[in-house]
Amino acid sequence: MSFIQTISDFFESIFKRSSPEVQKKQLLKKLDSEIKEFNPLICKSGMLQPNFGEAIYGLYKNCKPLDNLFSVTVSLTDLPRQRRFEAQLVVTAYSAADQEALAELSFEQRKQAVLAEDKNPDRVYIRQRQQMERLLKELNTDNFKKMDMDILNLRQLVELCHYSFIPFLQAFDSSFLPGDMSYKPSYIEVPVAKALNLLEDLYYQTSGLKLTTTTGEAVLALAQLRKGSELTESEKKSYLSNLKKIRYILSKVLSSEKLKTIIRYCKQDSTYEPKIASYTGSPRQDFANMIQSRFDAEEQRIKTEIQDARISEDVKALFPDMSIEEVGNYNQTYNEMLQTEASLGFKWILPLRVLKTFLKIYLTPPAKTLLNDIVIEGFFNNPTYKSNFSSIVYAAINSEEILEAFESSFGNDKPNSIAVLEGYIKDSKKDKDFFKRLEKMVNDINNQAYENLQNIVTNLCDLYKQLGELLADAKKPSSEIISNLKVLMMSSRNRDSTSFLEANYNNWKIFFEIMKNYVIINIGEINHE
Repeated sequence: MSFIQTISDFFESIFKRSSPEVQKKQLLKKLDSEIKEFNPLICKSGMLQPNFGEAIYGLYKNCKPLDNLFSVTVSLTDLPRQRRFEAQLVVTAYSAADQEALAELSFEQRKQAVLAEDKNPDRVYIRQRQQMERLLKELNTDNFKKMDMDILNLRQLVELCHYSFIPFLQAFDSSFLPGDMSYKPSYIEVPVAKALNLLEDLYYQTSGLKLTTTTGEAVLALAQLRKGSELTESEKKSYLSNLKKIRYILSKVLSSEKLKTIIRYCKQDSTYEPKIASYTGSPRQDFANMIQSRFDAEEQRIKTEIQDARISEDVKALFPDMSIEEVGNYNQTYNEMLQTEASLGFKWILPLRVLKTFLKIYLTPPAKTLLNDIVIEGFFNNPTYKSNFSSIVYAAINSEEILEAFESSFGNDKPNSIAVLEGYIKDSKKDKDFFKRLEKMVNDINNQAYENLQNIVTNLCDLYKQLGELLADAKKPSSEIISNLKVLMMSSRNRDSTSFLEANYNNWKIFFEIMKNYVIINIGEINHE
């Protein structure tokens, strides 16, 4: 600043003290004075000093090993994995007894407990639900409430460690080689104006970050989880040393206040407020939602698996020496994917497979031809009976088309597109909104599956009753329901179909015994028959 300018500013400060311009200059001068007082000197005359570059390098070196740890544990780029590891951190706040109680609620242990209870498995389910409710209630204690802030703070550290320091370091040393820890940078002065965006990014990521003893404990816990065994003292010391050095740099050299002062001076605006990272939500509640959702899904899975195993002998009796049909993409492959990736699943796979196979084996095209002939050519003694019979027959005959429509709904550009489902599974790892979409899609598909199952089985149940009446009527000296029934059933075209339906009529009862485990059936009528 020239001597004349100094004199001008002096008189301006006396006679124009109240003017906004003078006040602005005074505030900027104050910022300049503050910057000059920084120890160590990191900025001078609008230039970032080598000390600043050295501090950035210190952050880079010490964040790197932590970033390597976080990238395979709580990285924010993989939400399911992040939640899984954060959940394990939450679990550490439980007592040893409660941790054991939580372990007892694993899928395998729950299933074995149910299988061990022969007489009243519902008691086991109730006991397990009560245990889960107690563990969830414990999350509302003060000990757990503190974990919300601890884990949110950890998330900020994770982001800082993943921050790209390279552009900053290359501003100070254009020859800087990323990843080469043996390289010794040399630092030049860097104009603040040139590095302003980098400064704001750094401020954004570091402002408000607190590195506490709890942070260190969380880092060590994650490292132990990744390793799968106890850490050595050397390993513990290394991680804690990284944290200590980061904390020193961010508190003593590149503190948020120092960064903000430099940014304000560069912008010539003493009131400027740079943006800061915001971490909201409740990891504790996320954990509660996750284990509750998993608990409910696994209870349904246990019931389904036990139920499916219970009917296995009936399935073998119904379809001896043959494999049962698959129902398109509503299959075990995608079910396992959903269970593994999202604690979701397809509920009605086996009954739909049994249904599809039953229609193929027992309601054959020749059998449908016979039924159609009876509707069209039969001389019904009661017009109302004919109308009812026709509706039942056509509803049953169309069953395969309903299943085929359901299977085709998984095609591209269809309501249940498997490509969309796979996309939701993938994207749910990055965005919880996609998990909600996935959950809704799976629920909708299951509802469609059940509705198809219930409707078709109901139609088949009605047909079963009608077939019983017709087979009985055909054996009478004179048919009471359809006067030409014997002629139709014993014609050259339908004789084999009649024999087939009669020979396999009892197998329909086996089918309904299987289906009663999944849908509502009037068993009384079937048993009566």
